[in-house]
Amino acid sequence: MRSRTILAILCVAGVNAAGCGSSSHETVKPEAMLDAAAAHPISSAQTDIDLRLQVRGSSAVSGPLRVRLSGPYVSGGNRGIPRFDWRMSASALGFPVGGHLVSTGDNAYLTIYGSTYEVGTEAVAAANEQVGQAPTVEPRSWFGRARLDGDGHEGGEDCERISAPLRGDAVARDIELLTAGLGVSGTPSVSGRATACVGYDDRILHQLEVGAVLGIPPGSTALGGATSLALDLDVEISDVGEPQEISPPGGDIRPIRDLVLTLQDLGVPIP
Repeated sequence: MRSRTILAILCVAGVNAAGCGSSSHETVKPEAMLDAAAAHPISSAQTDIDLRLQVRGSSAVSGPLRVRLSGPYVSGGNRGIPRFDWRMSASALGFPVGGHLVSTGDNAYLTIYGSTYEVGTEAVAAANEQVGQAPTVEPRSWFGRARLDGDGHEGGEDCERISAPLRGDAVARDIELLTAGLGVSGTPSVSGRATACVGYDDRILHQLEVGAVLGIPPGSTALGGATSLALDLDVEISDVGEPQEISPPGGDIRPIRDLVLTLQDLGVPIP
């Protein structure tokens, strides 16, 4: 009896932090939460992105690749590339790299090893035209039959975790521009799982995790003849809808082709 009393006291004292098997938020059906998040697209936010890649079957690219990005983001509204100002850290082929990645919407810049390179307004304008003509990306359609995975606290908000198998055809359709840019010929197969954390109060997406395998069609020359690509993505979103300051870098700026030529001279494969 005494142990039960102690347990009850601990549950009451710690209910807000640990829950003791309950929640102060009403559970909502997962499909309804995903629908609500889709109805509140992210116009602007602070973002933390962690992307991990493993290329399989390639003689040119070996070992895991990892990129971390952190900073403000403003959507392009399906009319062009988004604006962002991201601090970047990456590791590839055993080499750590730090830098800065900026998009103003009409130009893009990469600062690496102390030098800043620009993509150029003509190239970005062409990319914006492609984005404007492409079908709207709908991450809601990526989720198959969803289930609840408990409570979370991401991006400064209490949220409901929802997981589901990926609908491979929907994902492949939405990333078609990206895979084509990597040299993938044809439509890749996609399998995996996604988890979303949707805010109880604001019904906004505050975290998205995707674990997927992309099967590359035979005969494609992408990434040195790779047969598949294993991808793990974790995006945390905060300060949604708040103004975000994004400015182009200053100082000496060189064309991006200078960086491409340097990498090619070093034997780094460029898609």
